[in-house]
Amino acid sequence: MSANEWITLVGIVVSAVLMIGPGIVAVHAKLAVVASQVAELCDKVEKLSSSHEERLRMCIEHQSRLETQEVQIADLAERLREMP
Repeated sequence: MSANEWITLVGIVVSAVLMIGPGIVAVHAKLAVVASQVAELCDKVEKLSSSHEERLRMCIEHQSRLETQEVQIADLAERLREMP
């Protein structure tokens, strides 16, 4: 290849890079924003999951207490019926 052919080839490659480069940078920036939003969403989901687990545990405890109270109330109602 002659010097003119090399210069032409380098010119074409540089032109292509200059045309594609800004698009690639824009895509990279958008991907960075999406990645940060996904990371934030993952943190929020983890917080919600732990909050849900805590609330579920509390609900189970309350349900157990309610069942205990229902048994006690049923026992008291039985005793009241037996009274003369």
